[in-house]
Amino acid sequence: MSKDKSDPHNNNSVRKYADGMMINPYTLSFPRKYERAFRDKYFADSLWQFRIAFFLLALLYGLFGFLDNIIIPEFRQEFFFIRFGVVIPFLTSVIILSYFQLFKKVWQLLLMFSFLLGGAGIAIMLMMAPDNYAYYGGMMLVLFAGFFFIKLRFLMASIAGWALLLIYNAGAVFFSDAPGELIINNNFFFIAANIIGMMGAYNIEFFTRRDYYLNKKLDARQQEIAETNRNLEQKVQERTGQLQKAKEHAEQSDKLKSAFLANMSHEIRTPMNSILGFSELLKNPQLTGDQKERFIATIEKSGERMLNLINDIVDISKIESGQMEMHKTAVNLQDSMLFLLDFFKPDFTKNKPDVQLRLNMPPERTTIRTDKEKLHSVLINLIKNAQKFTRTGVVEFGFGPGDGVLHFFVRDTGVGIPKDKQPHVFDRFYQVDTSLSSGYEGAGLGLPITKAFVELLGGNIWLESEPGKGTTFYFSLPAGAETSTQAPDKEELPGHTKDTPAKTRKVLVVEDDQASYDLIRYMLDKHTKLLHAPTGEKAIGIFKKHPDIDLILMDIKMPGIDGLETTRQIREFNKEIPIIAQTAHALAGDREKALEAGCDDYIAKPIKQAELLKCVERNIKN
Repeated sequence: MSKDKSDPHNNNSVRKYADGMMINPYTLSFPRKYERAFRDKYFADSLWQFRIAFFLLALLYGLFGFLDNIIIPEFRQEFFFIRFGVVIPFLTSVIILSYFQLFKKVWQLLLMFSFLLGGAGIAIMLMMAPDNYAYYGGMMLVLFAGFFFIKLRFLMASIAGWALLLIYNAGAVFFSDAPGELIINNNFFFIAANIIGMMGAYNIEFFTRRDYYLNKKLDARQQEIAETNRNLEQKVQERTGQLQKAKEHAEQSDKLKSAFLANMSHEIRTPMNSILGFSELLKNPQLTGDQKERFIATIEKSGERMLNLINDIVDISKIESGQMEMHKTAVNLQDSMLFLLDFFKPDFTKNKPDVQLRLNMPPERTTIRTDKEKLHSVLINLIKNAQKFTRTGVVEFGFGPGDGVLHFFVRDTGVGIPKDKQPHVFDRFYQVDTSLSSGYEGAGLGLPITKAFVELLGGNIWLESEPGKGTTFYFSLPAGAETSTQAPDKEELPGHTKDTPAKTRKVLVVEDDQASYDLIRYMLDKHTKLLHAPTGEKAIGIFKKHPDIDLILMDIKMPGIDGLETTRQIREFNKEIPIIAQTAHALAGDREKALEAGCDDYIAKPIKQAELLKCVERNIKN
C-alpha cells in the first residue's frame, strides 16, 4: 500500500514519542509537510503575542534609560544611543514589518536577531560598567524574554542564547577591564540561565507540538467518522428509494418504509452524536484522566452499537437475496445453555440488579446437529430483547423435549405486547408502539433475523404475551435421529485465556494495512516477538527463513495472492504451524472458507484484545 509522503510516520530520522507522535528529539521538528503545517499554525497563533511582547520590551528597554541617567551618568550618551538609536528602533521596525506578507517567511530570524541585538546592547553596557550589577539583572531579563516571552522557537532561542553568551565573554575579555573572577562569576549565572531557558523552551514547544498533533489526529478521526456517516446515510437513502418504489404495491409497505427511515436515522445519528460529540470534547486539555476514560468508553460503546446495526443490515440483505448459508455441526445444547447463562449473568448483574436469569432444562445432555452460530444468534437476540423490555422481575430461558422436536423458550416479566400488535413483531423494521419504543434503542431488525434463522434451521417461532405481565417467545427445532447423549464439550467464555507463558513466542503477522498491524502489535503481550509481512508472497518467504515461528496471523484480503491462497501454499510444505485468519470479511460462510483453506481458527475485525489473546493462546504451541 502507498503512503502519504506528508505522513510523519514515514521518516526514519525522527523518534517516536508519547501518543505516537513522530518528532526530531533535537530540533523538535516534524517530518516534511507536517512541519510546514505546524509552523503556519504556530505563526497564526503567535502573531499578536509577539507584537504585544515586542511593544512591552521596547517600552521597558526605553524606561530603563532612566536608570542609565541616574547610576551611570558618565556613559549616558553612549547608553542612550544603544537604547534609543539602535535597539528600540529595530524592535519598532520589526513590529511594523509584521503587518506585511514577507514577515511570515523571516519572522523567526528577525526575532532571533532582536534577541541578540537587545542582549548585545546590555553586554556592551556591562563591558563599560562591569561593577554595576543592575545590568546583570538586565541581561537575565533579556534571556528570560528571549526564551519564554517573544514566541521564539526552542532551536532559534538556544542558538541566540549561547551566541549572546559568547558575545559577552569576547567583549569582557578583549574590550573590558573587568577582573577575571567577575567574568567567571557572571558566566555561572548566564550559563545557568541559558540551560534553564533551554529546558523551559524545549518543554513549552514540545507540549505545543503534542497538542497540535493530537488535535490533528482528532480532526482526522472526525473526518473519517463524518465520511462513514455520509456513506451510511447514502446507503439509507438508497434503501429508502427501493422502499419508495414498493409503495405502489401496498399501503402496508409504505408504513414499513416510514418506519425504516425513522429507525435508521435514529440508530445512526444517536451513536454518531456520541462519537462526534465526545471526540470534540477530548480536545479539551483541561480534562481529567477519569473524564477521558469515560468519554473513550462512550465512543467505544457507540461504535459497537453502529457495528451491530451494520451486521444486522448485512444479515437482512443476505436473507432477502437467498445467500445465507447453513453450516451444521454437532451441538451440545446443555453446554450451549450454560455458556449463554454465564455470558449474560455479568451484564444483568451490572445493569439490572433486580433481574435474574433462570435455566430450566432436563438433566440429560442432548446433542443435535444444527448450525451452532445461528442457534446462538437466535437465543442471544431473544434474551437481549427480553432484557431490554424488562425493568423488574425475571428473565428465563431453556429447552425441553417434544414430539419429534425440541422446544426452546425465552420468558420475561416485562411490558408485554398488545394483542393487535403481536402478528407484526416479526415484520422488518417494525416497532410495536412509537411511544413505547421511544425509550429503547433498536432498528427493528433483531426479531425478523431471529425468525429467518429459525426457519432456516427447519423450525417455527411464535409468542405469547399479555401487556403488563410479560412475553414468552417459543421456537422449535427438529430433534430427528441425530439427537443423542454425550459428554459435554467445554465452551470458553469471551476473554477467558490461559496464563501467558514466560517464554517469548514468535508470531508472523501477515497484514497489508499498517494501522491494523500496529493495532495487533500493541494488543499482543511483551512475550511475543512479531515478524511482519505485507503480502502473501513475502509471508511465504519469511516463514521459510524462520522455521521457528510459533503462529501465523493471516489477513484474508491482500494485494497479490490473498490470505486463503497463501495459507494453501504454506500447507503444502508445513501442516503443523497454527494459522489464524484475521479479516474484515465477517459474513456468514467466511469462517468456513478460511478453515477449508487450512486455517486453524478465525477472528473477525474489528478485533478486541481479549478475543485476540484468547485465540492466540488457544492455538499456539508452547
